[in-house]
Amino acid sequence: MEDLDALAGAISYKHADDGKADSSPLTIVTASVDRIDLLKPLGVSDLRLSGHVTYVGYSSMEIFMKMEEISEDKPGKHGDTILVARFTMVARDALTGKAAQVNPMLLQNDTEKKLFQMGEDHKAKKRVATDSALTKRPPTQEERFLIHDLYLEYSQYDDPQSKTKKPDDVEWMEDTKMSAIHIMQPQDRNIHDKIFGGYLMRLAYELAFCNASVFISSRPTFLALDEISFRKPVPIGTFLALDSKIVYAEGSDHHSFQVMVKADVLDVKKGTRETTNTFWFTFTDPVKGTSRIMPRTYAESMLYLEGKRRRMLGSRLADMSRKNLGMAK
Repeated sequence: MEDLDALAGAISYKHADDGKADSSPLTIVTASVDRIDLLKPLGVSDLRLSGHVTYVGYSSMEIFMKMEEISEDKPGKHGDTILVARFTMVARDALTGKAAQVNPMLLQNDTEKKLFQMGEDHKAKKRVATDSALTKRPPTQEERFLIHDLYLEYSQYDDPQSKTKKPDDVEWMEDTKMSAIHIMQPQDRNIHDKIFGGYLMRLAYELAFCNASVFISSRPTFLALDEISFRKPVPIGTFLALDSKIVYAEGSDHHSFQVMVKADVLDVKKGTRETTNTFWFTFTDPVKGTSRIMPRTYAESMLYLEGKRRRMLGSRLADMSRKNLGMAK
């Protein structure tokens, strides 16, 4: 994840460079990680990371990257695609901090035009998803019925007069919480003297992996990292508080589940705590089905619904990536 973020930055700076010595210097930051999908199990082999700009707005650039195996049997040729990722980078004027225009794209063939159109469509879908987020709009009618059914179920488990006991394969969401705190050190800074975004992703992934391992009592397999937005930079010297929960798992024969990690910046001098990122990871138990996650409050029910939404959409996006790359599901 750190390598992907670094590569996205390098590609963005290369595209934004106009070759003029008198041009105002640019600062390029990671605005969001739109999606990372692991398309097939990662084996022991050498890997190649590559990427290019697929869409350009006024100051934003969408970077598509992929990780491929390097075939030992066929020197010079690349093997299967292991992972695909989309990052959105934004250019700022280094002196004023305002949005800076980047070079437009010259589309030379139908493939490039198709990729550019996909970028425009993806940007439009992000706006729709933002407008329909649970923080802005209430759940759908189907989701409200689901919340009510969950309420009726967990009320039986909580009622001391009820003879219905919580099944062994059902876990309370609140019991899956796991936390960590890290001091933000200068060796993990980027060129703008803020903490490197790829490092934050790595810390969140490590906590999510630990939480997922405890949840299934074995080693989980990473499937995807859903869209994350970098709301505010993380200064050197602050504390980063990470809180993780298993927010969605259907249980029974279903193998995949959602892990949320919330990252807060703690400023000791100011006495403030501000959220910088919320990460949504998809893991799977490669061997057996998982326990079922049960929310207990309305706030937890919203996390449950958000996890369910992201799992369903993510599955479709991963299938589309495999189809575009000519890979079997």
